[in-house]
Amino acid sequence: MSNLALYPVGLFFVLSAAHFARSRIDSRATARYTCYGTALLGAALLVLAPPTIRAVQGTGVAVLAVLAIVLGDGLRDGAAAAIRLLAPALRAADAAHAAQAGNAEAAGNAARAVHRHEVRGGLALLGTVLGLRLALIAAAAPGLSGEDLTVGPELSARLALAGYTAVGMLHTTVCLVALLREMVRRARAAGPGRLGTGLRLLTGGLVAGLLWNAWSMDDVLRAAATGIQDGPEDTLCAVLGGLCAALIAAGLGSTLWPAAAGAVRGWVRAHRRYRALTPLWRDLHTVLPQIALDPARRLPLPPRDPRFALYRRIIEIHDARLILRRHRDPRTAQWLDQATRRFPPPCDHAAATAEAAALAAALELAASGAVPEAAVPEAVLSAAPGATATDTMDGEAEHLAHLARVYATCPAVAEVRTRARAERARAASAAGALR
Repeated sequence: MSNLALYPVGLFFVLSAAHFARSRIDSRATARYTCYGTALLGAALLVLAPPTIRAVQGTGVAVLAVLAIVLGDGLRDGAAAAIRLLAPALRAADAAHAAQAGNAEAAGNAARAVHRHEVRGGLALLGTVLGLRLALIAAAAPGLSGEDLTVGPELSARLALAGYTAVGMLHTTVCLVALLREMVRRARAAGPGRLGTGLRLLTGGLVAGLLWNAWSMDDVLRAAATGIQDGPEDTLCAVLGGLCAALIAAGLGSTLWPAAAGAVRGWVRAHRRYRALTPLWRDLHTVLPQIALDPARRLPLPPRDPRFALYRRIIEIHDARLILRRHRDPRTAQWLDQATRRFPPPCDHAAATAEAAALAAALELAASGAVPEAAVPEAVLSAAPGATATDTMDGEAEHLAHLARVYATCPAVAEVRTRARAERARAASAAGALR
């Protein structure tokens, strides 16, 4: 199982690259280098995992396994270069923010610190490292014995193999130290708090990466002394890589989790309110199908975006309340007074009960297609549908959810609905008799 440990670590970095590719980071360069670094590191770990090397070795072509190891090392070198370029990219982002704030001196200093030659220098260093490592591995001409790279007993071959590993280790160390210095500076400037904690955890992840990289010294010494070197990553590398990934995940999580948790809470709250409006919306839509902004939508299906669906449902309910203004029954106040004597509502439900009762009576009248001829008293107008308004969507959603609960559960509202339905039936019978 330890041989498989590198796969989840590699997948973590690959999936992190996908996340950064879709994230909205202020600096495009920062997002780009972060994406490159995590993607290349994840790919390197997947290629250098022992099961991968064994699978390539199983093809029977030994040189393919050696090339796979060289490819994995090259991917790791590319990841280290991208990580190093994060430092000037972060300073460039600081310069841009300082310029926006009008601090010309700070902007100028930061701009000079992130001069383009840093990026060119990093790319030139990467090219030099890749070229030198290819020359050294070609001079060593290693074979594969089991999972280990092996060379002949000649001192030159052993030194070439050791130099191949040493160059990669030194390059990675230089790159990690460059970013580590920047992260330490930022962590000190951030001080205590969620951001500072996240930066310190990310700094710890870089330190774990340095320890992970330092373990390559064992391969250098072993190659120089015996001409044998581990080809794929070993179990200790998997442990150090897992520690590095865990610290980076914790660092990112400490800054991203509150926003993610808030988004989840908002999604759940919007979904609950959306479902709470369902009984009221269903009755309104049955009588007034024209209020539906999306006629093709099926009610039982959960919405993909509950906040947008909730906003649309609020608009539809408001449209229905406006339509029902012309169907308000002047007898609603009398019916409600009689109903509340039998079923007195709680004090905090009194206004919602009056509004829900007026809504229920108007809906029954609208279902018959009739419009009352008598004038509507002021008392009923104050409790009429649509009389209450709030300033925000959340406030309106909360008000309508409360109104929907009262509409569906209050006995006084049910009593008014029953009276209005009986009057509708009586009116229909009288109209039938006249015909």
